[in-house]
Amino acid sequence: MKEPELGSVGAVEPTLAPVRATDTDGPVLVAVDFSGDSEAALIWAIDHARRAKVPLQVLHVIHDPANAPGTYSPDNGDPLEPMADVANRKLVAFLDAVNARHPESPLPDDLDASCISGLPADTILAAARDRGAGHLVLGCHGKNAAARLLFGSTSQRVAQKARIPVTIVKANGQ
Repeated sequence: MKEPELGSVGAVEPTLAPVRATDTDGPVLVAVDFSGDSEAALIWAIDHARRAKVPLQVLHVIHDPANAPGTYSPDNGDPLEPMADVANRKLVAFLDAVNARHPESPLPDDLDASCISGLPADTILAAARDRGAGHLVLGCHGKNAAARLLFGSTSQRVAQKARIPVTIVKANGQ
């Protein structure tokens, strides 16, 4: 089958179209893993939610994978501290750091931030469904093709299975 030919288009100055919320729009749900890519995703989500006039929700999925154990090692000297407590503390520190680095995009006062245990892609999709999210935002680590084939990509799986719009954000210079 022959590919359709595209007509020529003149140079257009890129602009952001206004975002309009409707009565059926839910909150913007951004999933973060404390990486630079999830910081970029959070900044994008803050600005998008503000323009769309919808609430912003931040979700961190607690998952200590076999290929990166110790993600939730207690830093307070208590070896028995639950992973959920460590994750919640990391999430608060991450949000505070992002807020300090990006005063032009402050976190909203009514921000809903939470941690949930589970497999990342499935947990993100379930949270979006349960919370009535209207838009999902995730960072992309940019794994190479071999790594994606072996381990998969959370953002890729979420984008494939989501029934709402998904924006995948990559940090600058990545």
